[in-house]
Formats: sequence, C-alpha cells, structure tokens
Amino acid sequence: MWAGIAGALVNNGSGFEIAISIHDSVYNTDFASETITVYPNDSEKTSNAVEAHIVDALREFSSEHLCKFLGAGITMSLLAEVHPAYFPTI
Repeated sequence: MWAGIAGALVNNGSGFEIAISIHDSVYNTDFASETITVYPNDSEKTSNAVEAHIVDALREFSSEHLCKFLGAGITMSLLAEVHPAYFPTI
C-alpha cells in the first residue's frame, strides 16, 4: 500500500488537520482526516504530535488490514508548516 499525506492549519491556527489517503497503486482504498492540537509556542511539540498521529494511523491501518506500506508522499506545505527550519525565507 501507499499513502498520501497532507495537512494544514485550521480554526484560526488552533488546530492542525491531517488527511491521509491510502491506495494500492491503482485504487484509493481509504481516506481519513482528523484535527489535532497545535502548540503555537512550541513547534517541536507540534511536529512531534503530527508525526505521532501519522505513524499511529498508518500502523493501525496496517494491522487492521494485514498490509505493508511501501511508501508515502507528503505535501511540501505540510513539511513547511511542521518543519519551518527546512524552508528558510529568502
């Protein structure tokens, strides 16, 4: 299986919506979207929460459906929100 992962700030910056689409390289088989808590003054805590949510969701799906993930694509906007240090301003 493969996963596509996207995320964005919602609710005036008080939450972070994470969407995960799972497909078998031909068909989309499942989709989940959930809003998690944002820690405005602690970007490391926010990025750890995002990472934990994604890993837990993929592990749960893998266990429930007896499948293995071969890869995942993550949007640049999600990376920029979670790890702004990787995207310095010019």
